[in-house]
Amino acid sequence: MFKKMIGEKREYRVYKERVNQLPEDYKKAMKAIESYMWNFAKGAGMLELLKNILEMFENSASDGLNVRDVVGNDIAEFADSFLAEFPEETWIDKLRNKLRDSIE
Repeated sequence: MFKKMIGEKREYRVYKERVNQLPEDYKKAMKAIESYMWNFAKGAGMLELLKNILEMFENSASDGLNVRDVVGNDIAEFADSFLAEFPEETWIDKLRNKLRDSIE
């Protein structure tokens, strides 16, 4: 159990270092998305989702794209679209399932 916790902590540290290496506009957007998404997080899968967004940002920045070219005009809509693709990683999905199971 401790090995898993240490591994997750190390993985998170590497993730944060990568975020800090992004160009300033991407870094600001990534931190905002991260802050928003952790409100819905249920488990370690949320870090994987954030790493996917980070990889997209890294690739887009290296291609010379502006962060707005990636997230569009509504960063909340961009983040929500990712959350919708992975509902199993959110608390809301757990609550929805609990509600569904409340009557049989």
